[in-house]
Amino acid sequence: MTTRESTGRYFADALAGRQDITNKYEVLGDIPDLVGISTQNEDELVNKIRDLIDAQTRGLDAITTVATPSATTAENLYQSNQIAAVDGTDAVSTIRFASDTIYAAGVILVTHKTHHKPRAHVARTRAVHLTPAHDIGTSWFQAIKNWESYLRGARQEEHSWINTFREYEEREVAFEWLQEDDSHIVLIDGPILTQNLLTQDRARELLQHVVDKGRAIGFIKDLSANPLLSAIGLALRSGEIFAVHNWSTILSERFGHRQQNISQWITDNTDNVIRVVYKVNRKAFGIECVADHLPLALAILQFDNSGTMDHDIPMLLQIADQHVRAMFNGGRARDEVIARFSAKDPNRFLALTNERSLR
Repeated sequence: MTTRESTGRYFADALAGRQDITNKYEVLGDIPDLVGISTQNEDELVNKIRDLIDAQTRGLDAITTVATPSATTAENLYQSNQIAAVDGTDAVSTIRFASDTIYAAGVILVTHKTHHKPRAHVARTRAVHLTPAHDIGTSWFQAIKNWESYLRGARQEEHSWINTFREYEEREVAFEWLQEDDSHIVLIDGPILTQNLLTQDRARELLQHVVDKGRAIGFIKDLSANPLLSAIGLALRSGEIFAVHNWSTILSERFGHRQQNISQWITDNTDNVIRVVYKVNRKAFGIECVADHLPLALAILQFDNSGTMDHDIPMLLQIADQHVRAMFNGGRARDEVIARFSAKDPNRFLALTNERSLR
C-alpha cells in the first residue's frame, strides 16, 4: 500500500468517526469515553504482544542477568574516564533567506572527570538553494513557477537536513573520541543509525566507521516514533529487556526496493547491530549497539543510572544534555545574529525576524 493510499484510508476512517462537539466542548464531549475504549483496545493488543515476547526466549531476559558479568568492567571504565557521553542541539537556529539557509549545531562531549569543563564543538553551515546564476525561466510565469517549486522543495527538506547535519556532527565527535583510545566507550543520545543519516552517502561512511569500532552505545529516550518498539515497551515488565536481534533486517526492509543501495549497505555493515527495549521501572527506553556490547551497556546503565524515577538512562548522558542546553540556545543566538545584522541594514530586520517576536 502506498503512502497516499494509506493516508486516504486513515482519513476516511477519521471522517467516519467524526462527531460535532462544538456545544459540548467545555467538557470535551465524549472524548474521555473514547480514550477509555482506545485504552482497552491497546491493552488487548499489548497482551498479544506479550504472548509473542514470551515465546521469543532468545530476546527476553532480565536486566540484572545480562548486566552482572560486565558490572566490574563498567565501573572501571567509568572511574578511569574511558566513557564519554555526546549530545547536541542548535547553536544558531535556522536563518532563512530566499537563496539559502544558515545554521549552526553545537555538540558537547563529557566524561566522569570533565563534568565542569566538557568539550564543546560548534559547526556552522550555509545551504545554498538558489543562486543568481540559476536559470529560472525567461517569462514571468515560468520564472515564478520554477522559483516557487525549487524553494518549496528546499523548505520541505529543511527540517530533515538540519537534523541530519546535527546528527552527523554528534557522531563525528563520538568517532573522534573512539579513535583516541581503544578502550574508549561513547554514549550517544539516540540511536546510532538514524534514518536521516542512512539516506546520505557521506553520512553512511561515518556510520560505518562508528559501527566498525563497535564501542558506541545509543540510548533512545523516546520510543514513541517507532510503533514496534513502543508496543514492546508497553508489554515489558519492570526489570526486563527484549532484544531485537534481527534489527538490521527490519531496518533494511524499511527502505525497500526503491532504495536498494541503502538496504544493501545496512545488510553489509550492520548485521551485528541490535535494538533493545528495556524497562527498569515503569517507562521503557531503548539501546542500540553491537550485540557483544549489550552486557556492558546494561551494566553502565545500572552503575550510572540518572536516579530520576522513570528516566532510566545513564547519568552521564543526562549531564551532557544539561551542558548542551546551558551552553547553546539556538533561538537566542539566532536573534542576536539578526540584531547585529539589522543594525547595519534595518530594512532586513522584518524579513528575518520571527513574526511572534513583534507582538
